[in-house]
Formats: sequence, C-alpha cells, structure tokens
Amino acid sequence: MGANILNIAIDVDNTITETKPLLKEYCKKYNDEVVKRNLKPNPDGFAVKNLYDWTEDEKQYFIDNIIEEVFDKVKIKKDSKEIIDKLIEDKHKIFILTARVTKNGYEVTEKSLKKNKISYNEIAIEKDKKTYCIDNNIDILIDDEEQNIMSVSPFIPVIVLKDKHNENCNGKNIFKVNNWKEIYKVINKIGG
Repeated sequence: MGANILNIAIDVDNTITETKPLLKEYCKKYNDEVVKRNLKPNPDGFAVKNLYDWTEDEKQYFIDNIIEEVFDKVKIKKDSKEIIDKLIEDKHKIFILTARVTKNGYEVTEKSLKKNKISYNEIAIEKDKKTYCIDNNIDILIDDEEQNIMSVSPFIPVIVLKDKHNENCNGKNIFKVNNWKEIYKVINKIGG
C-alpha cells in the first residue's frame, strides 16, 4: 500500500451485503400476502421505493415493520470482510455509511456488522451521502446506488460494484468493479 492513509466510506446494502435477493423475497411475500393488489415486480427494481408500485403508506409500513428483519438476515458479499480487514491493516479509516434511516437502523446495522465480524471505525446513518462525505473529509466512497454515485463523484472517487441498477453511472471519478478484490486494487491505485 502507498503512503497515503485514506478515509473510506462504505455503503452496506448491496455493497458489503447481498441485500437485493433477500429484499426481493420479503417484498414479494409482503406484496402477495398483505398488499394483495396483484402487482407485478419491477424487473429493474432494487429497493423498497421501486420494486413494486406500492402506495407511500404501503412502502412506509414495509420500512417500519419488515425491512429490519431483512437487514438482520442478509449475508455478506464474498471477500468483503477480508478486504475491509486489509484496509484497516493498511491504516485506512473505515466509515460505514448507510441510508438505513429506519427506527433502529443504527442498532440493526451495528448488530449485523458485529455478527459478520466486519471491522470499522465509525457507523453513520445518512441519506445525504454527498454532504456527509464532504463534511467528514472522506477520500473514497464505495457504493452501489445511482443517486449516491452521481452526487458524490464530482467531489471524490466512487468505487461502484457493478449491478443492473447502476449500469448507467459513468463519468469522472467513477470506478466500476466486479468484486471486493478489484475494490482493493482500485483503492491502492487511487491512494498509492
């Protein structure tokens, strides 16, 4: 690793964890058993806001009553723990930066990270990741969601785990990767 010590902010869902498959499963069950309006899933959907054409009240009910169970049960992505451990060994500061603004978002995130032995320096629950990154002198953001990628990349490099929902994110400071081993290589390139 190069001599530069970096502040690295890392998203949780679909970045450290494999949230989308489990979320789709829970949303389908909720849609079929609670909403009961024969809605079809959006093939491009990846979050509560866009998987189904639910009303705002239906979305809020899912967020208030169901989503934290999804957060509790998600599995981590291959190599995410090992690479985060390596980044900490390299003396980088790791900020877990998630938009899990649910009733117990912080506690559920902390519990999940502990259960999966994910190391970090700080956890932040923030919807406005651009402001957080600027205010906290973040050097690199690792994220998967288009709005975060496009709002933060004009200011700092964003490493993006490729997925269908972010395939249109391109431009200066956007580094697309397929896995956590590639994330580590990009961080070394940027920080080296």
